[in-house]
Amino acid sequence: MILRKHQAATVEACRDILAGAPITEIIESVTPGGGKSFVPVILAENLIPANIDQTRLIADRICWIVPRNSLKYQGEAEFLNPIWKTSKRIRAADNGSDLSRGYEGYVTTYQAVGANPQCHADEFTKHRYILFLDEPHHVAEGSEWHKALQPLVDQAVLVVYASGTLSRGDGEKIAFMPYKNGEIDLTNTEKRRVITYSRSEAIADGAILKVDFKLVDGAAEWEELDGTKGESALSGEESAKALFTALRTDYANQLLNECLDDFVRETEVYDQAKALVVAPNIEIAQGYYAYLAGRGLHARIATSDDTPGARKNISDYKRGTFRILVTIAMAYEGLNVPEVTHICCLTHIRSIPWLEQCFARGNRLAPGKRRAVVFAPADHNFKKAVRMIEREQLVPLSNPDDQMELGTSEEKRPEGAGESRPWIIPIGSNAALDGRSAHPALELPPCSPSDAEKYLRKNIHSIIEGYLETVGNGSKLATQQILYRRIRLQVDKKIPEMNTKELTVVWQWLKKNIEVKA
Repeated sequence: MILRKHQAATVEACRDILAGAPITEIIESVTPGGGKSFVPVILAENLIPANIDQTRLIADRICWIVPRNSLKYQGEAEFLNPIWKTSKRIRAADNGSDLSRGYEGYVTTYQAVGANPQCHADEFTKHRYILFLDEPHHVAEGSEWHKALQPLVDQAVLVVYASGTLSRGDGEKIAFMPYKNGEIDLTNTEKRRVITYSRSEAIADGAILKVDFKLVDGAAEWEELDGTKGESALSGEESAKALFTALRTDYANQLLNECLDDFVRETEVYDQAKALVVAPNIEIAQGYYAYLAGRGLHARIATSDDTPGARKNISDYKRGTFRILVTIAMAYEGLNVPEVTHICCLTHIRSIPWLEQCFARGNRLAPGKRRAVVFAPADHNFKKAVRMIEREQLVPLSNPDDQMELGTSEEKRPEGAGESRPWIIPIGSNAALDGRSAHPALELPPCSPSDAEKYLRKNIHSIIEGYLETVGNGSKLATQQILYRRIRLQVDKKIPEMNTKELTVVWQWLKKNIEVKA
């Protein structure tokens, strides 16, 4: 099989280690969906002898630590995938003695290590282990998990840190990562090998699909604790309160309808298509599930409780027993269902790492699959996240500082946090829909046709210039060229040659997809 860039680089790192290079840690920054789960197989195949009773080479076993139980079982199954052609095997384990049980390693969770760190530390003193920390951003510097993992990191012959999102939503540092000037230092040293695989590289390689976004604005009304009424558009000044209300009232069902109508049309051309509905907490997820059931749609629910029932529903979802899954945090990691084409993102989370993982549930490749579509609220912070990701899908970022982290304490809360606090009382909401999609309203002043064209061109250029101001200088020209090509897809004319109707189409597209609000 043809290896992707980061997979081939991992093989090369293994060969360098075998040749005597003093590499003791590898950092793999791989975009979600880029094929990170094959890396433990590569490590085991190249660095562990064919039989663990043979003379030791670099390592005897591998320990793969993941953030969720569902990922634990997927990791065990990864070594059984016939396309890898490996005889190595690992077992899913929690705690206890002899965790590998005669196999070439084991896969467990951060929670299990945190619950009984000594049994894992003892295991690492008995055998030479490669330690593979999957999505290590779950481990904050100085946390209890950090302390539990430290003996394993100290004892391992090689530590690999692999993540699709090397940052934390709460702004804390990631344990074990090298930092320089407040940022993770992704530079090679004698003992450290850094391997990267960006979203743009994965799309160019055909490893993942580009994600399209359908953002829908809406209006919400609520009551403050003092009895006063408030109202705002999702894209307005009271965005947080409007979103809180919208996720609990009519807007949510209306956005669900928009997503599912498009999903049903997709099933007519891709009969394996699946949809994912992401909710902010368990109670609201149950409400969405009830709404879908009321529409007669065959759906199930799997929340972040990680129960046997949730695992069974996910297993049935993968097999195609049903097509629509309502979930919470399981949508972010641990859900590898390549047939997912549609995501209805009805969550309050607005940190870049969480949203990247969520969107990646739809970017996987599957035979016959054509699209990956996310339907979501058009609030200011969600649009900021989408703009960043769309820029990466168009061109590589030349300035890492452009990878903004959304900054308020409200945005950085963990999944489900703060959802039950009685800060406002939702009254109602409505999505801004025109037919099946939301279009910004255009109000031209009284003027002649030629003046209307000048007015629209001025507004169009203002939106474009505002957007380009958010792009690093090194990629501004390339982004501008790509943006104008996308405008030509809306109306196949140059802007100076467009009439009023055509300029209006372009203006509406820019307002909906590109505009940067102060």
